[in-house]
Amino acid sequence: MLIPLFGLLILSFAVWGIGDIFRTQGHNQSVATVGDMVIDQQTYAQELSQEIATVSRRFGTQLTPEQAQIFGIPQQVLNRLVSRALLDEMASRMGLIMTEEQMRTEILENPAFQDATGRFDRNRFIQALQFSNMSEAGFLQILGRDTSRQQLTQAVTEGAVAPQSLTRQLFAYREERRVADYVVLENGDASALGQPDDAAIQETYESASASLMTPEFKTVTLVHLRVADAAAEIAISEEDLLAEFEARREELSKPERREVTQAVLSDEAAAQALAEVIAGGADFAAAAEEATGRAPVALGLVAKAELPAALSDAVFALESGATSAPIQSAFGWHVAQVGAVEPGEEADLETLRDQLERELADNQAIDVVIEQANRYDEAIAGGLPIEEAAGNLGIPSRRIAAIDLQGRDAEGNVVEGLPALDQFIEVLRTTAEGDTSLLTETLDGDYFVIRVDALIAPALRPLEEVREDVVRLWQARELGRISQERAEALVQRLEAGEDFAALAEAEGLSLQRTEPITRFENNPQRTPAPALSQQLFDIDPGDVTLAATPGSQIIAKLEQVLGADQDGQQERLDQLSDQLEASIKDDIFQQFLGSLQQELDVTVNQRLVEQTLTGGPSYAGQNH
Repeated sequence: MLIPLFGLLILSFAVWGIGDIFRTQGHNQSVATVGDMVIDQQTYAQELSQEIATVSRRFGTQLTPEQAQIFGIPQQVLNRLVSRALLDEMASRMGLIMTEEQMRTEILENPAFQDATGRFDRNRFIQALQFSNMSEAGFLQILGRDTSRQQLTQAVTEGAVAPQSLTRQLFAYREERRVADYVVLENGDASALGQPDDAAIQETYESASASLMTPEFKTVTLVHLRVADAAAEIAISEEDLLAEFEARREELSKPERREVTQAVLSDEAAAQALAEVIAGGADFAAAAEEATGRAPVALGLVAKAELPAALSDAVFALESGATSAPIQSAFGWHVAQVGAVEPGEEADLETLRDQLERELADNQAIDVVIEQANRYDEAIAGGLPIEEAAGNLGIPSRRIAAIDLQGRDAEGNVVEGLPALDQFIEVLRTTAEGDTSLLTETLDGDYFVIRVDALIAPALRPLEEVREDVVRLWQARELGRISQERAEALVQRLEAGEDFAALAEAEGLSLQRTEPITRFENNPQRTPAPALSQQLFDIDPGDVTLAATPGSQIIAKLEQVLGADQDGQQERLDQLSDQLEASIKDDIFQQFLGSLQQELDVTVNQRLVEQTLTGGPSYAGQNH
């Protein structure tokens, strides 16, 4: 549970995030300056990389730099860093500080460091620091900065409240409910229609021409520098293989792991007394809880390197089931017990030979491809056509006669052997006819450049090719038209005063009643169609409305207008009030940040911002 607990800590302390991210003036790679504070390129690159990784996980695919730009991620990250710096600079000028007593209170009352009874648990605090590789002094420094930001934020927004009248009006609008009787007219079966004549087919073909077009294709010349191709040409010597194996022997070996449980006490005497009680046969967990007032902490299976240096030697000298003598560390006195022992396993060169040869070849190939890319970039910068520059360097080029923005050819087949598809398609999309793209690095280390030699404009597919599609489209339209005409006739009869139940029975339709629904209802268990939910709020009780859906027509008559559901109403009203208050506070705070930006002289090096995203020359070391 350590990771979630520390996550709670981060969330509770950081309005804008934590970390020592700002430098003093003088750094020669500043992305932005805010007053006397500097946001350096390394900080921006790290935060940008983390944000792109987060969004990529959300979408289930790695975003390209171009896609990140489209989503506005670089600017969002920069805005966040600038906002933090604005708050820190203003807090510094105002002399906002956090006293030791305030820090102590924050730590003791933070849920991340409390046990099941709500009391401060020093073990949890220590483990959180160890997990994040943070010293206690470093943590307190971060805590002080984040608290100063919070103090400033709260001072600006504290008095903001949501007016009760506004809250109630919005609540009444959102929570009003309506009940309607309705019938559904299905569009029917296409088999009853028969086949359209030639005139109907021609008319449908012409009217639906926009949906029957071929995509736009481009004819391109592609030069693709592949790491895999370079790796296939590299032979790894036995000497290099042995050197790599020896350098990574420890990493490639499976370390011994031990199941460790520990209790942490404040003084040696108490730790010694606990060790003696356990040596006398007492249960470790029970004795530790009696001695400390809390259950011991189970660290799980850990390797020696994962333990603090003060503990590792002593713990790994114990037999399975043994308990240590008191061990001193910077965090107190430890008594540890070893449970199961998972033996280690030495790395074997012959078993790992193929893997190491592939990895060494790939690593060397990356350098080869980077060197090729630099020479190739110089060649095309001199004005040579991309295929001629490639030929001079022994790099193959390729002509693709037709490719669309899904990576398919004129027959609809996927074009094989392309660079990373997402990045390639984006470059293809943004490169105009006659233009040559920039040399682009892919996420897997390849490089490519394209020239768009011609555009093949979209064209209407021949009728013979799409005749079956046109027939299906005509049938769908005819069924919809017939259903709509019947529905409109029934609506007229209802508006003329006929009884809905009698009409439904006479027409062989099932009369149903909706649940009380709001104007935003889209649950199919409660409403036959989201569009109907909205339409019911545009009519008066007794009125009739007609909603078209794919495959049917819905006739509905509004029967009741109801207020908000009384069950849990006050709780929902309070929630809405909190949402409005948060929105108002956010508006105020954004205005405050805007005024700080005017006052504190914010400057941004936009060239360096763009260079960081694209991995330009001055920051290339961050990418390789």
